[in-house]
Amino acid sequence: MRAGDRIRQLTDGSFSETRTAEFEKGELCATRWWYTHAGRRAKNEILEENMSAAPNTELIYDIPIREITLSDENVRQTDREKELDELADSIAKYGQLQPVLLRGSHGNPPYELIVGQRRFLACKRLNKPNIRCVFAGRLTNVQASIRSLAENMLRVELNHADAARAITHLYKYFGRDESRVQKETGISLRRIRQYIDIEERATPVMKRDLNAKKVTPADVQRALRAAGGDSNKAERLLDRMRKYQLTTYQKKTLVEFAEGNPGASVGDIVAEAQKPRHERTIMVNLPDDVHKGLERAAKKLAMGPEEVAAQALSEWLSAKGFIHAG
Repeated sequence: MRAGDRIRQLTDGSFSETRTAEFEKGELCATRWWYTHAGRRAKNEILEENMSAAPNTELIYDIPIREITLSDENVRQTDREKELDELADSIAKYGQLQPVLLRGSHGNPPYELIVGQRRFLACKRLNKPNIRCVFAGRLTNVQASIRSLAENMLRVELNHADAARAITHLYKYFGRDESRVQKETGISLRRIRQYIDIEERATPVMKRDLNAKKVTPADVQRALRAAGGDSNKAERLLDRMRKYQLTTYQKKTLVEFAEGNPGASVGDIVAEAQKPRHERTIMVNLPDDVHKGLERAAKKLAMGPEEVAAQALSEWLSAKGFIHAG
């Protein structure tokens, strides 16, 4: 069975006895299943590049990295370094699961890499002497560009619902041990808890809007907290947050007021959140490395970048004695 068919079998419908039987084969199988099912590259999770299927009929060779150059026909010219640390961590832990694609034939270096440049860059970052490769044969520049474009355009993102189901299933498989899930997948505990919380408590309507990217996971959790177990109330709160485009500070106020006043109506909760309060917006020019670090932190912690920045600044100011309790 081809990798793509196996992925579809694993991701269609509810969890089947076939999947349960696979889990019973051992933890390695569970890890490999997570890689295939929930490890999609994140915009979703990062690991698809290390799993992307290789041509079936070609031999795999270990080629010295020094003999390979990046082809000018590779369509990915930007964001080459984006989330490269996560991909390198994946390869370091699990190995290079699928080869990259080179132009030409084996035995005639130097070689041009046309597909899998981020895997190539990750292996270089790990100081690996060789990389697993397959050869595409003689290609024109147009043909090489088409192969590269197909690799980068035809990937299908794993939506939030599929990822949440996979993470929640692993959580149950490992005896509801979230730390074990974190160890096996590399996903932060905060994000694992978020997936599980949404999978177990969010309504179908909330999940639908989340998959459609109309709302964020953080806002779904806020609505669930503020509603105190009332699913209908949670849906309406989430809708108001989106409709009125509440700021992060207003959303925080919404949750705090709702938790302190469990009998308050949706209208009263939103009205309280929208009351004028002292809130400052500061525009800051960030160095590129700080900006990238902020994006990585936001993704790993399942928070908005502005939330991460505000919390980091608050903690730093408190630690330095510039903010005093009370």
